[in-house]
Amino acid sequence: MIRPLLALLLGAASAPWKGLAPCEAHLVVTRQPQQLLVASGVCRSLLGQPARYQYQLVAERWGRSRSRSSQGGTIELGAHQEAQLAQTTVNLGPTDHYLLRLRVYDAAGQLVAQDSVRQAP
Repeated sequence: MIRPLLALLLGAASAPWKGLAPCEAHLVVTRQPQQLLVASGVCRSLLGQPARYQYQLVAERWGRSRSRSSQGGTIELGAHQEAQLAQTTVNLGPTDHYLLRLRVYDAAGQLVAQDSVRQAP
């Protein structure tokens, strides 16, 4: 409950338009066997009408080596619809740390929602 509320407040503070954010974004992160981390970016529309969004999911890892991957695209969400935007997998060693960042933009290219997860070794 607090995380979605915080995302709404942060999204509204960074947006040039008045009112609440039109959507909320969050990362779903799970650890798998073999030192794998799976992250899914999810967006839920808070509007009573369809809207088009652009998104970007970035995964960065530092430690024994460095890697960066980025996925992005466009999605149209129906009224109050939730959808998975992208999914990525990160292979982590015992001394690695990572940053996952999901950003969602409206049709005009303005940032409307975001979430991030970071882990230091």
